[in-house]
Amino acid sequence: MADDDRAPEPAGAERRGFPRLSAACRIRVRPMAGVGPVGEGHEALTVNISGSGLCYRSLHALEPGTFVAVELTLPNFASPVLALARAAYCAPQGPQFDVGLEFWWVGWGDDSAQRAIGDYIKSELRIRSGEA
Repeated sequence: MADDDRAPEPAGAERRGFPRLSAACRIRVRPMAGVGPVGEGHEALTVNISGSGLCYRSLHALEPGTFVAVELTLPNFASPVLALARAAYCAPQGPQFDVGLEFWWVGWGDDSAQRAIGDYIKSELRIRSGEA
């Protein structure tokens, strides 16, 4: 079949390369633009998380394209995971916003933290589907 003969992808079709886990994990988000006082930023809970990013709900809007430092507190992890992420979208949800973040860097210079997030998500999805 030629490329131009393919059926169009249905609207809203899933195109993510990583599975997503619906989970409420505590995070702290700090915008990277400018210099602010220590402790600047806000806390939020994730709506879902994957190996490539996360979505969180917040009272604070975040302009798409903004880079943020994220500190994730995940179950079964001894210490918080640090990440650099870019806001992919910010959508109003009543008085709050759903903010999608794309990870650009996770961990301390190697991919073990990002791999650990992926392993955690796969494990939780297996448990939730009854495969464990």
